[in-house]
Parts: sequence; C-alpha cells; structure tokens
Amino acid sequence: MELVTPDELRTWDRSGPRYTSFPTVPLWKELPAGAVDAALRGVRTPAQLYVHIPFCAEQCTFCGCNMVVAGRREIGAKYLADLASQIDRLPFPAEPLEVQRIHLGGGTPTWLSPKEMGELQAILLRRFQPITGAELSVEADPQITTPAHLEALDELGFNRLSLGVQSFDPVVLKAVNRPQWRSRIGDLMARARSLGWWGLNLDLIYGLPHQTTERFSQTLDSAIALRPDRFAVFGYAHVPWLKPHMNKLNAEALPTSGERAELYLMAQKKLSDAGYTPLGLDHFALHGDQLAVAARDRRLHRNFMGYTTLSQVDMIGLGMSAISEVAGTYWQDEAKLARWRNRVAQGAPLAERGWVLSSEDHLRRDVINRLMCNLEISIPGVEKAHTIEFIPHFKAAIEALRPLQEAGFVTVDEDAIRVTERGRVLVRNAAMVFDPYLARDETSGPRYSRTV
Repeated sequence: MELVTPDELRTWDRSGPRYTSFPTVPLWKELPAGAVDAALRGVRTPAQLYVHIPFCAEQCTFCGCNMVVAGRREIGAKYLADLASQIDRLPFPAEPLEVQRIHLGGGTPTWLSPKEMGELQAILLRRFQPITGAELSVEADPQITTPAHLEALDELGFNRLSLGVQSFDPVVLKAVNRPQWRSRIGDLMARARSLGWWGLNLDLIYGLPHQTTERFSQTLDSAIALRPDRFAVFGYAHVPWLKPHMNKLNAEALPTSGERAELYLMAQKKLSDAGYTPLGLDHFALHGDQLAVAARDRRLHRNFMGYTTLSQVDMIGLGMSAISEVAGTYWQDEAKLARWRNRVAQGAPLAERGWVLSSEDHLRRDVINRLMCNLEISIPGVEKAHTIEFIPHFKAAIEALRPLQEAGFVTVDEDAIRVTERGRVLVRNAAMVFDPYLARDETSGPRYSRTV
C-alpha cells in the first residue's frame, strides 16, 4: 500500500466534513411546517431504522457523542416509554413498515439491561418489521456489556456487534477515564461468533493522551490479534469549547500534529498489511467482507450509520438527537434529553433542524459520495443519472482539483475523476471542491475535524 509521508499529510491536510450527509449538519436549519410528516408518508421500503440510546455509565473525557451520564436506572424505563410515544405518532399505515436494517447507537445501548433490550424490541416491532435477512446491529461498551446481553439480543434477531474499544493501552485508558479489560473484549467477540454473528467491528481512536507510535502499535497489534471483521479508526478531536468535559483531559499529553500523522498512517499500513481493505478515510474490512468486496467493485455507500452496501435506502431515526434521511429530506431531533422528552409529552414536532434537498443537492451529494466511498466519479454515470453535461457543470470544481492532480493525488480524464491510492487519505480535499456551501461558509474551519 503506497502512502503519503507524514510531512505530506500535514502539508495537505485540511479541516473539512466527513460527508455522512450533504449538505452537512452544521448548515441545516428549521424545516417548513409539515416537512417531516410529508417525508415520512413517502418513505420507501424496506427502510433502515436508527435508534439512539444516549445513556452511559460514565463520561469518557475524549467523547464527542451526544450522551447522558445516567446513574438512576429508572431513566431507562422512562426513555423507552417516550420512544413508544414517538413511534406511535409516526404517520405510517397501521401495518408494520418493512425494514432491512435496525441499528442501536449511543451513548451505550447496552446500558439498558437485557430485559429492557427485549422491551425496546417489542416497542419497535409494533410499527416496524425486519425482512428476512435483515441486519440488526448494536454498539456496545465492552466494560458493561455481558454475555447475557448478547444472548438476549440474539434471541431478538440481532446479528452484528460494534465494540467501542478505543485503546488497549492502560496508560491511555486511565488518562481518558475509560476502565477496560482486554480479556472481556475477546470473550464478547468469541461469544458473538459462537452465536453466528458477523461483521464484528472494533472502534479505535488515535490522537489520545500519551499515545506514542510504540504504544499505538501495540494497541493495533492487540486489536488485529482478535481478528474482527471490520475496524473504524477515528482521530480524537479536542474541542473543549464544544464539549466542556474535555477540559478534564491533560491537553499537554496529546500527540502533536506530526505525531498524529504518524499514528494515522501507521494504522493505515498495519491494517492493510494484516489483510484489511481500506474503506474511505478511516474504516477497514477483511478482504472477504461484503463491505470490502463492495469497495473493490466501486459500489460502496455511506450514511450516518457508517459504510453500507445499501443504496438509496431511507433511514428513520428515533430518540434524542437522532438523524433521519427520508425522501430527500434530512432532519435531526431535539438534542437535549429534557427538551426532547417535553416535546414528546406535548405531542410537539421533534425535529430541531433539517434540510430539503434540491435537484442540485442530489447531484452534488451523489458526486461527493462516489468520491468518499469509492474514490472515483464515473463521468458518464453521473451524466446519465442526473441528465447533465459533467465537464461544463463542474468546470470550477475540476479546476480546483488541479493542485491535487499535479501532486499525484487525483487523476482526471474524460471518463472519470479518480483519487489515487496515495491520495486516499486526502479524499476529503477532493470532495470539498464539489461543495458550494463550504466555499460560502467563512466559519467552516472550526466546525469540522482534521485528520491530523
């Protein structure tokens, strides 16, 4: 695998979106009245379902998620009751809506007890019906997830697990307030495999306090030894002005930009050498995994739940701060638990902000997704899908690609725009030239992360 050097990565790296949506969430605004209900009435089936369970047992100081530290167990029962109320109000026909994927995200979904997991699934099945072969996945904290959780979820039809490991280094884990036993991670993965689960994923983070190349190399080796099907390797974003709890973290112990570049590129190389296919910027899958096959066939897609083989599938989000993407409309529900609960109790609209895509938005979203997922834009394919002449339409964007092209990170010809393997780690730079909203947004820099 040919990679850029750490110095090249630092030179070219830019703050920019990860493009799990287009336009990106910071640009969304208040939706017109009735827009959400209109979108939901037009939902295409089988759809996808995302359920946000925001609760965690403790606050990890690196965490950028929208979560709630919950010490009182009764808050879980109240949240399930509110989810039931939200679901009952959805403007669907009386019969359950078919879904091909259900994902429980967090927070920590396994903060709920095994019994509560069953109650949650019963609530979902009142309005949603998984089709044969549906993917049912759950995110889990290995420290509080038990074999009983997996067995209960297996009985409910779940078949995929994503473990938020982050690090195997005890020094790093102590620095970010995340107690964790390595043996427990291996035991959970072994139990999931014995149940026939697939697509097992580990999340790791680079850029945490006290991480050195030697320490991170050991974490990667420990993770690879467990042989998960997939990896997600994210860069820590230190934004204490947005997440005040990050002030508890020792910022002086964070790796420098140059050290972050080395950590990131080390992950790329080690995972590739270990038999994992890179997916976009920061995900990896074993060569035989369906995501790796889709990446090689240039048919990978991405949404808020991650990389997928599913194309143009509507996604319904449930719960506090959940995001939906239905019939060309995005929206995010109220992000504060108390306010979300009040809106549910009052029967008020839950959407805090959103976006209705124009035809130009659809076009540019398609182009950006092709780059971010498959490192390639088929010019004839885009022209056929959107009835445009690509070169005249994107003349300014193509010109803006010239520096990347001259540096060998991008190639442009009459049939395709391709990101080279060396340019993979800079794919955001290429995608951003097709984003007209980014060019108009003078405050975009601090809103988005950098690789290093």
